[in-house]
Amino acid sequence: MHTQLDSRRRFDIRILFFYSMMVILLGVLATHILHLQWVEHQKLAQQADRNRINIVPLLPVRGEIIDSKGRPLAMNRIAYQVMMIPERVENIDHSLQQLSGALKWRPAKLTHVRERVRRSRPDRPVLLDDKLKWDQVAPIAARLHHQGGIDVQVGTYRYYPYAETMSHLIGYLSLARSYDVQAGYLSTEFIGRTGIEHSFESTLHGQLGAQQEEVDAHGRRISVLERTAPEMGKQLQLTINAKIQQAAAKALGKRTGAVVVMDVQSGAVIALLSKPGYNTNRFITGLETKQWQAWLNDPRKPLLNRATQAAYPPASTFKLVSGLAGLRQRAALATGTTTCEGAVELADRKLRCWKRKGHKKLGMHRALVESCDVYFYELGDQLGMASISDEAERWGLGQKTGIALSPESRGTIPTHQPNMMEAIRQAGAHKRMKWFRGETMITAIGQGTLTVTPLQMARLATAVANGGRVLKPKLIVGAETRVLHQVDVQEDDLQRIRDAMFDVVNTPHGTAYWPMRGLPWKAAGKTGTAQVIAMSQDDDEQKAAPEYDRHKDHAWFMGYAPFEQPKIAFAVFVEHGGHGGSAAAPVAAAVIRAAVAEGLGESSLQIASGGKKP
Repeated sequence: MHTQLDSRRRFDIRILFFYSMMVILLGVLATHILHLQWVEHQKLAQQADRNRINIVPLLPVRGEIIDSKGRPLAMNRIAYQVMMIPERVENIDHSLQQLSGALKWRPAKLTHVRERVRRSRPDRPVLLDDKLKWDQVAPIAARLHHQGGIDVQVGTYRYYPYAETMSHLIGYLSLARSYDVQAGYLSTEFIGRTGIEHSFESTLHGQLGAQQEEVDAHGRRISVLERTAPEMGKQLQLTINAKIQQAAAKALGKRTGAVVVMDVQSGAVIALLSKPGYNTNRFITGLETKQWQAWLNDPRKPLLNRATQAAYPPASTFKLVSGLAGLRQRAALATGTTTCEGAVELADRKLRCWKRKGHKKLGMHRALVESCDVYFYELGDQLGMASISDEAERWGLGQKTGIALSPESRGTIPTHQPNMMEAIRQAGAHKRMKWFRGETMITAIGQGTLTVTPLQMARLATAVANGGRVLKPKLIVGAETRVLHQVDVQEDDLQRIRDAMFDVVNTPHGTAYWPMRGLPWKAAGKTGTAQVIAMSQDDDEQKAAPEYDRHKDHAWFMGYAPFEQPKIAFAVFVEHGGHGGSAAAPVAAAVIRAAVAEGLGESSLQIASGGKKP
């Protein structure tokens, strides 16, 4: 009996313990449920929504770029895109292999896509392929309910109708990089890298939208709950005229060089061409390394914008500046004459004129028309380097123009100031500090260490035509005309330069007469032939060598038209083109014909029939 009572007591104690523990556990569970329901309700509801609702950013359509006549320069084309959200894909490698087979990716393309996915945030959409047609994506779209994290969307891609002709001006886009994502961009967005696309990125880009989607446990979309439409980027209308730019490109042909055309009164850039160009359409969804390396290693440097980034000796076009400096300083030779016998003696050497037999007796007007070197050697010797460099700076040389394209070269204006020479010496460019007399003389004809950009020379021609207003080049229609400064120049002095420029083009002895005959507008201009390497003018054997082409002189022609009521100013540069009159002037002639055909003078000008300004 005692044993039974003890057993019963132990059993009752166990039952009591069991019930006590059950009450305690139920209490803990109830407390936890109450905590979840009341304390953490909002937090857990948000987590549930995040699992159930997927926020998908909607990319804006990029603003288009058009020329002054409304022709598209950068446009958007509709196409299909394949996207992936990595964290919602069970097996990324397997999915990419399937997509590669469906979209016929090459091995290099598949490797590139894998790397892009690896570098992207797992919770953000990654662009896998773009510019696709419906028949390419239809098999993928039909199986989206079996492929979580993969989506097919209708989107747009950038297309450049004048890809190579406008490559340096318009620029190109590429997918966002890591530093762009850190700055707030999505990895699927395209960013302007060069040219107008880069300079006006904030205007063209637009604002993101968003779409709330209900998804299942595997990340597959069930329905769209809410949608905020993206805001399209703004359209940009450039001052560029595509037909004039095309005419310049056609006239330049396969040669290397640059052409800049500006409106004389407003500073609007009508054409800005650099050749060779490159196909900007190749950058969409990623440029292959092989193509990029080919461009980088091309000796013609197609990625270089020669109109704004490259600086060259201006050659005889600079004689306009030397002439203006002589007139300002009232140098004896500026109003007098000299005799050119084909060379001028300087210590133990001769500085030669391009005309071996010389120009005989001549003054400034004929020296400019026939581009006599001896006259300007002597004029530069009279003026000194300080007067020449000061005059060059007055007309905007040696300074960035401020155009909305970067980077831009400022060129080089040499000076004889001691502190400048000390800086040059310390930089190791020279072993000396002294500025020699001969250096001033060759600078006066546009050689030596003097360099300018084609854009600077076009602006110089603009300032000569409009009375000395140095303008900031503008690219956007409606932008304010900015006069950076007014050159203090006597009208009579400036007219002497203009008259000489007129005769360069319109008289038989002028260096640009033959290629510029018969134009609908009478133009004024100045040729230039920039020596590339030191070479004896008598060394015919050296000039006949196979490598001579890359050592040929650079060709320049700059000026404005029409002469009486100037509308456009231009600068043409042909790298290793030879003589300015024969190589560069015909390009300017093509530009003038295109300007007339486009009606640039109809609104405010009467087509010039000839004659000089009274």
